[in-house]
Amino acid sequence: MLPTEKEYSILFIGNSYTYFNDMPTALFQKIAESAGYTVQVTSITKGGWTLEKHADIADEYGAKVDAALRENRYDYVILQEQSVRPASEPEKFYAAVRSLAGKIRANGASPILYATWGRKSGSKILAEHGWTNETMTEKLAAAYRTIGKAIDAKVAYAGLAFYDVNTKHGDTVDLYNPDLSHPSAAGSYLAALTVFARIFDADPTEVTFNADLPADTAAILKKAAKQANMR
Repeated sequence: MLPTEKEYSILFIGNSYTYFNDMPTALFQKIAESAGYTVQVTSITKGGWTLEKHADIADEYGAKVDAALRENRYDYVILQEQSVRPASEPEKFYAAVRSLAGKIRANGASPILYATWGRKSGSKILAEHGWTNETMTEKLAAAYRTIGKAIDAKVAYAGLAFYDVNTKHGDTVDLYNPDLSHPSAAGSYLAALTVFARIFDADPTEVTFNADLPADTAAILKKAAKQANMR
């Protein structure tokens, strides 16, 4: 585990899979604080944005990312790609991660990859690509794993945690928004737990903040976050 004596500055870069339910500050930050950490959390997000756009200084949000990394000092920067691209266009995903990782390391920070989940069964995206929830999850995890190894960056496998909970407890714990894509409050909590555990090398089952979820539901999510990051 990382020491609790220092303050950590963390930047999230991504899109709606990050900002839904105010995941960075309402969930991740409170999880970290409940575990004894002092964190300053900021985010640069835009719905539907790819990491390719976030890496492009000619893009409005890419310019914001560039300025933030030049003007501030971070310990960790979380990268979340558009939800389909790592499975459908992995080479573009890899190139964008490499570009951003260079800027992040020049800042003195460490990149952390936030691997997202497959769409829920019934999603049009699954039908369009001939995927299932399982195969999309596997493709996403494989892409994040590949680039993580290539650039020596840790991966928070939120998508694998989603699959675990959805297949074992989907009748009682719904991780998805009604659009079959975005996270529910429980889904965002699970993602936050997974990212927290990866950054701080901490056991999420010991987290005391439950985000107003029933204790038994929170326990399921904590266990899944722990198991996903062990894979």
